[in-house]
Amino acid sequence: MLVEHAGWRPECPPREEIMKYFLKSAATVGLLSVSTLSAQANTILIANEPGPNRGARAEAIEHLAQQISERTNGEVTVEQNWGGALFKSEAALASLSAGVADMGVIIGSYAESEFPELQIGGLLLKPANTWVMMKAMYELFTTNEYVKQRMDDMNIVYMQPYSLSPQILACRGEGIRSVADIKGTKIAHTGASGDVFSVLGGNMVKMPIYDVFQGMETGLIDCSVTYAYFAVASNLNEKVDTMVDLRFSTVTSLATFMNKFTFESLSEQEQEAILSIGPDLIDYYGESLEAADTKALETLQTGEYAVEFVDMPDADYAVLQEAAAPTIEKWKRDVATYGGDGDALLAELYALMDKWTQVMETEGLPWTR
Repeated sequence: MLVEHAGWRPECPPREEIMKYFLKSAATVGLLSVSTLSAQANTILIANEPGPNRGARAEAIEHLAQQISERTNGEVTVEQNWGGALFKSEAALASLSAGVADMGVIIGSYAESEFPELQIGGLLLKPANTWVMMKAMYELFTTNEYVKQRMDDMNIVYMQPYSLSPQILACRGEGIRSVADIKGTKIAHTGASGDVFSVLGGNMVKMPIYDVFQGMETGLIDCSVTYAYFAVASNLNEKVDTMVDLRFSTVTSLATFMNKFTFESLSEQEQEAILSIGPDLIDYYGESLEAADTKALETLQTGEYAVEFVDMPDADYAVLQEAAAPTIEKWKRDVATYGGDGDALLAELYALMDKWTQVMETEGLPWTR
C-alpha cells in the first residue's frame, strides 16, 4: 500500500505557475535572478539547496560558492537559499529549467520520470566507493552526447555530483532483522530503495527524506533508509533504535545544475572558470564525506543515542537485490521514452565505475596520496 504523506506532491507544478509565484515573491522580497542583474558590475547567482545548512553536503555547497567567487575574481557570487526556500525537491527540475533560480540541486528520485538519466546514479547497482561514483557520474554527464543533449533540451547545465554514504535502514523499536519483517512495516519511501521494500510488502509512506525525523517523531513511519552522516546531522539517531546496512550501491543521483540561460549570459572566461570547479569539488566533498561518515558511525555506535547495528542473513540480502530488478527495468523504459538506450547508459556507467575504481586502487584516493 502506498500512502502519500501530506507534505509530498507527486508532480511538479506547471512552469507557468512556478514563474508567476516567483515573480510575485521577487516583487515582495527583492529576490532577483541573474537576468535582472546583468546590467550591474557583478553577477549574483540565486541558488537553492533543499537541505539544511549543516552536514557534509552543505559544506560542499558553500565551498562551491566560494570557488565560483574566487575563480571569477569576485565577478560572480552566489546568494544561497537553504531548506528549499525557493522551491522544494519535487519542483527543482521545472524551477531551474524555468529560471526560478540560477542554480541549485536536483535530486534524481524526485525527477525520475522527467530526468531518468540523473536517476541512473540512484539505481541499486553494484557497490562502489563514493568518490568513484562521483567521478563516474561526472564523466558520464560531461562526455555522453545523448545525456548532454537531454540537459540542453531541459535548459540546464551540469556542474557537480554528490554521493551519499552507504544506505542504512533505520528503525524504531525492534526494527528489521530479516526480509520477513518488512511486510506491513511503515517505511518512508524516499527514493529507489522504497520500491524494493514495496515489492517485499512494506507499508510505504511517500515523503521527502527531510521529513523523516518528523515522521518518526509522530509515529507516521517506523523505518526509513538514511545515511550515517545525515542521520546524525538531522538528529534522526535520537528517534531510532536499530540500523541495518543494506549493502546497496552508493546513491549519486544528486547534482548541482545551472540554468542554461544564466550560464550563457556569463562571459566565456567565467563559464570556463565555473566548469573547472567540478573535478576539484569531487575531491573536496569526497574527503569531507568520508570524514563525516566515519565520525557519524562512531556517534551512532557509542554516542548518547547509540543504536544497535543489525546484520540480516546473507540470503536475505540476495532477496533485496532480486527485488530491485523491476526498478531497473522501469528506469530503462523511462529512458526509452526520450529516445535513450538504458542498457548502453548502464554499460557506460559500469565501465566508468571500473575505470575509477582502478585509479583508486592503484593511486589511492586524492586526499591520501
